[in-house]
Amino acid sequence: MLHKCDVLVIGAGPAGATAAKSAAEAGAKTILMEKRKQVGVPVQCAEYVPHQMTQEVKLPEEVIAQRIDCMRTHMPDGEVVETAVRGFMIHRDFFDQHLADEAAKAGAGLLEAEAKEYKGGTVFALTKAGPLEIEAKLVVGADGPHSTAGKWINAQNKEFIQTAQHQMPLVSESKSTEVYFRKDIPVGYGWVFPKGKRANVGVGVNVQFGESPLKALRHFEGYLQQEGVIGNEVIKTIGGAIPVGGLVNRLYFGNVLLVGDAAGMAHPITGAGVSNAVLCGKMAGEIAGRAALEGDLGLLAEYEEECRLLLGHPLTRAWQKRKQIEASWRETEEEWLPAIRLSWIAFEDYWR
Repeated sequence: MLHKCDVLVIGAGPAGATAAKSAAEAGAKTILMEKRKQVGVPVQCAEYVPHQMTQEVKLPEEVIAQRIDCMRTHMPDGEVVETAVRGFMIHRDFFDQHLADEAAKAGAGLLEAEAKEYKGGTVFALTKAGPLEIEAKLVVGADGPHSTAGKWINAQNKEFIQTAQHQMPLVSESKSTEVYFRKDIPVGYGWVFPKGKRANVGVGVNVQFGESPLKALRHFEGYLQQEGVIGNEVIKTIGGAIPVGGLVNRLYFGNVLLVGDAAGMAHPITGAGVSNAVLCGKMAGEIAGRAALEGDLGLLAEYEEECRLLLGHPLTRAWQKRKQIEASWRETEEEWLPAIRLSWIAFEDYWR
């Protein structure tokens, strides 16, 4: 089978679906390719998004699990710091499906296929029905941390944290996200993010420091159960990798550009990536659509410049803070605690 289009978007997560919508709205014939049978499934996310994101995309009520009023940071010495931040816990699968539906309404075609190779302007993919070739003027790689499109242009994420998360019963309902720093969660943190009577309980760890995410999660859950925070039933299990090295070395080459986790747009300290994915996905789609219709690949430099102006400094600062935590991790608590205060967004020291 052979398809032709102006813009091919690989990956129907927040970055890809937003890019596909923007490209289609620009008038480009757009295909949104997703290898999973169902968009957004399985969920690989802690499912919190900040209130500011609603300036870019409307959240239907069925997407919102609950509203969040603040974040509480639990330090190893017992200190708890409360930060007023508004946001939402969402149903990430419903959110991704909503964005894909919006892309379809704008005119993008949704295709279930997995991109395999790229040669001479043609993407070779695999569907349930067999091989597929797609000739596209522009290719947008929005296919996650281990991006296939990133390999095509030699622009790949190099640093990751590994996550493990269980959905579990919450003893008392809450309107705050809870973040925990502990020695048995190496170079990362644990979280309890409420969704009504349940909570997403997870950890993100740097496995180079000798602890598996699942083992760290079990230790963390044992502590939370002793503290009376959660029950012991595991309702759902997820996990995955988050890129924490900042933006990749280049965001485009030839007629291929990257966005979202494929481009290293997740925050190297918090791991948050949905807002940046949506914001830059919109830019990627707009510019890809224009470049395809005008036959001007030089426009892609505009995309890289805008993304680096927007994200370059904050992501580089966060990456530098992560290196400070890594350097102090094996030190005594007296040396470790100041490093956390310098490297976590709840503290003024982070922003100096």
